[in-house]
Amino acid sequence: MKIAIIGASGFIGNNLTKYLLLNTNHNIVAIIHNTLNLEIEGKFESRLITIKADALNYNEMKDALKDVDVAYYLVHLMANNKDDFSEKEVLAAEATSRALKDAKVKRVIYLSGLGNDKEKLSKHLSSRHKTGEILRKYNNEVIELRASMIIGAGSISFEIVKDLVDKSPVIILPKWAKTKTQPIGLSDMLLYLKESINIKILNSEIIEIGGVDAMSYKEFIKKYAKFKNKNILVFCINILSERTAGILLEYFTSKRQSCVGKCMISSFRNEMIVTNNKAQEIFPGIIPLKIEESFI
Repeated sequence: MKIAIIGASGFIGNNLTKYLLLNTNHNIVAIIHNTLNLEIEGKFESRLITIKADALNYNEMKDALKDVDVAYYLVHLMANNKDDFSEKEVLAAEATSRALKDAKVKRVIYLSGLGNDKEKLSKHLSSRHKTGEILRKYNNEVIELRASMIIGAGSISFEIVKDLVDKSPVIILPKWAKTKTQPIGLSDMLLYLKESINIKILNSEIIEIGGVDAMSYKEFIKKYAKFKNKNILVFCINILSERTAGILLEYFTSKRQSCVGKCMISSFRNEMIVTNNKAQEIFPGIIPLKIEESFI
């Protein structure tokens, strides 16, 4: 089977490329916009093709997807486009969705974000869900995996937490950091993505996935601090605005992390928890780890 990973240079895409090469016999097409920094053993090189193509460019994507059976869509543009990232993500989803359809790709697997569509979602989560809608509009068989924070080296949201815990004895959070989230370990996420290649579905599915426990963002930070044996104070205050929280991120994290973090801050307002048992029914063999087992 020929598998395309659109967005293979990102955190999940990079890890997924290596994971599929190691754990399946599929041929992998790594579709990238930037450089793919990937160390691959020589015995896997014959199964990996790297193609540079822009998700905003229909023709480039259609050519890159030639003869592909299953494609992963792992594109987000928060790090590069700041305030207009959601508009660019819609354009990318439209162009790539048409290319997927016209290239006759049988199944699309998309990694999205948790969040209740009946609530007023943040710009970040709204864009994630809108992308899923666009993929389903053009393609008959789409698996949208909705997840919260992914715990693993290189995850921007997790790296922000690590930097805050490592660099500051006192962490001040917005009041809405008391809302619930359900983080998932990278190893579990990769397993869900791999198993999505062959699971039987009717048309398209939206599947909520998460770790064992739901907790507030404040509780999560304290849990990680305990793991690191760090004595820190964590406060949630009413007067801390999203803008001020974004400025504070600049002092404790890298430029790329703070750029993405600013886009994600408003998502603290929305609960990101699993609300049904569909993942257990569709993936009965996957038992998520406790979140501490994914800490590094």
